[in-house]
Amino acid sequence: MSGPRASVRELLGSTRARLSAAGIEEYRLEAEILLQHALGIDAARMFAGLNDPVPAGVEGVLTMAVDRRADREPLAYIIGNRGFYGREFVVTPDVLIPRPETELLVELALEWSAGRSGLRIADIGTGSGALAVTLACEIADAGIDAVDLSPDALVVARSNALRAGVENRVRILEGDLAGPVEGQLYQIVFANLPYVRADTLAAAAEELRREPVLALLGGEDGLDVVRRLAPMLPSIMDAAGSIALLEVDPLTARGAIAAVAEALPRAAVRVERDLAGLERCVVAELG
Repeated sequence: MSGPRASVRELLGSTRARLSAAGIEEYRLEAEILLQHALGIDAARMFAGLNDPVPAGVEGVLTMAVDRRADREPLAYIIGNRGFYGREFVVTPDVLIPRPETELLVELALEWSAGRSGLRIADIGTGSGALAVTLACEIADAGIDAVDLSPDALVVARSNALRAGVENRVRILEGDLAGPVEGQLYQIVFANLPYVRADTLAAAAEELRREPVLALLGGEDGLDVVRRLAPMLPSIMDAAGSIALLEVDPLTARGAIAAVAEALPRAAVRVERDLAGLERCVVAELG
């Protein structure tokens, strides 16, 4: 006969111990998240039931999840989602995990769009669709074209549009950079492109290197993909009034500014800093 099942409190403690021993920096928080995932409940219910016995089967599910995290698989891939701008997005190993610093692009776009209607938005390199879906949710009458080279990433983007109920306003397009939307005009252009330098990626934490290289690596100097997109911008940006927002590595921000300014000589080009004070977004405005 098996003994009494462990309580939620006991399982939380053992999970924290395992993650700490594996060198996970935020082991306390991550243990809570993994246990909530295994139990299928939220934080409030978990903490309210700390003395409850763990249901049958949960320990096995949790053990597998902790094994994956101890092996440095990103937490978001294990639980299958990540929060972005107040919403939960499905993520898989086929897409880059949405990050808080990318929310700066949303804030800048919403600030620029205030008082404007009927906006057309292009999200180049959409990945999970976090930017495209967020703008569709935040701007009720906007139409968004979301482009990515990876068909697997577009499956995730489509699922997130469906989950948010905006699939009728987010058009999913497969192709390289602005190729699928060439000749169409947009008032807002997002581009969260691969911008990590080769040397930075080689020295990065294993968690980052578990994310898709196609979505990360920007070449030796991190600017390969930016340099390819920049000459495409004049053909898709509305000269009467539009804004392009490119997320960049602070190490390569100056090079990205130069590439965009050369491609858009009539645009006002600047860089915006994130909450950490790092140069994070190159902004080009026309009209």
